[in-house]
Amino acid sequence: MPMLELSSPARKNHVSPSFGEAWRLPLLFLLFVIAVGYNVFLGFNAYSTDPSARALLFAELGSYLPYVLACILILTTKAPVGRKRWFELAIILGGALLLRAQLVMIPPDLSRDSWRYLWDARVTLNGFSPYTYAPGDPLLHHLRDVLYENSRFRNVPTIYPPGAQGFYLLSYLLAPENLVFLKCLFILCEVVSTAALALLLQRKGLDPARCIIYGWCPVAIVEVAIQGHVDALMVMFIMLTIVCAQSSRRGSRVLTGFWLALATLTKLYPILLLVVVWRGRRDWPLLVTCLATIVLSYIPYLILGHGQIFGFFATYTSEQGSMNAGPLVLVLHWLSQLGGWPLQVTYVVDLLLVSCVGLWIWFRRLQGRISMEASVLILFGLIFLISTHVFPWYTTVMLPWVALLLGSPWSREKGWNGVTLSCIGLWYFVCASMLSYFLGSSLNWDWYYLAVYDVTLLMLVLALLLDIMHWRKERRAKRFLSSNFQLD
Repeated sequence: MPMLELSSPARKNHVSPSFGEAWRLPLLFLLFVIAVGYNVFLGFNAYSTDPSARALLFAELGSYLPYVLACILILTTKAPVGRKRWFELAIILGGALLLRAQLVMIPPDLSRDSWRYLWDARVTLNGFSPYTYAPGDPLLHHLRDVLYENSRFRNVPTIYPPGAQGFYLLSYLLAPENLVFLKCLFILCEVVSTAALALLLQRKGLDPARCIIYGWCPVAIVEVAIQGHVDALMVMFIMLTIVCAQSSRRGSRVLTGFWLALATLTKLYPILLLVVVWRGRRDWPLLVTCLATIVLSYIPYLILGHGQIFGFFATYTSEQGSMNAGPLVLVLHWLSQLGGWPLQVTYVVDLLLVSCVGLWIWFRRLQGRISMEASVLILFGLIFLISTHVFPWYTTVMLPWVALLLGSPWSREKGWNGVTLSCIGLWYFVCASMLSYFLGSSLNWDWYYLAVYDVTLLMLVLALLLDIMHWRKERRAKRFLSSNFQLD
């Protein structure tokens, strides 16, 4: 089982082989208690905090300490067996639930998106299409209430696809205008995602406790438990897609297509996962199920909105010049200002890049030369590279794949591991994305790019160079063996 080996060989000689296994569970429980206690502190101080000063957000950074220590503990020690393993998973899954439940009563202070979710449900239930009518439309004046007062972007229609809208409707029907209830549903989605990740790790022969990388991550906790973002629902559908895609049970291909459709209907870009899970022409049940589910889900809104089904989405994804755009978008926008080329050039570059990478992954998948986990991580990394908006809650979708691919960064036989280095870089990117709340101003964005984008890209470039060096070394070794064989 691959583990991060952070201790030196000399020190290992003085440590009993059973040391990690004996102390891992008590130390994990201690870190769990510390994390819970720190959340109690956050909960008591949330309502007395001045939101404009971001004091609560600064305090939330302290939750990274038990998280990082817990992850290091899991990654550097041997997994227990028997009952201890189940106790450990219970602590991690229980922690994923409790750490979020402690903060669920705190009202959103950094984003008002969750209020818009319930407003969309209210509009739909009153016979109007959220893709056609903006909240500020005079026709919806009689619907205005606390949801409208707390919503933002009142002059534009919604951007959320029908799968997300269906979830909003479910929450509204069960508990009208209750934001806490909606966030509780999102928290349940997060726990399901963490459990699905543990299952995937177990199938791969890895320590299922690695699911702590996602389950206890402060970004995922804050952005769901406090801010209430719908990305929790999308991550759950993606995890269920991969779980079914790796199953050989009867009907698993149909379920794979169904879950993939729901992920796409929550946020559109998961449709790219078709190149990961689709096995070709004989895999028609998956493709038909996926496309049919998407089409059928859009029909009610197609009728309700008189043909309008995308709302503000096209405008949102085409916005240029936003300071929180992906690195490639920022570079292309800067070059367009220098060269004066039209906006369409950026779209062509993005389309070519996605098409080339998608086809490359599909062919490699058909040949069995790239894992499903690596394919997903590459695609999602590409999405953030070309996205016009990259918010912290967007990035959490990469954490499960980091947990599945993370290995030892260095070995005596092969030296530094490029794949692990790239995973560490992306893990850092997710955790550091919260710096946008502190440095996200007209004066400090350059510092954000330096601290987040530049550091991440540097680690990815180093990882790529290491992989190229390993590939060339293996190629030379094969040539050497081939020449010796011919001489013999």
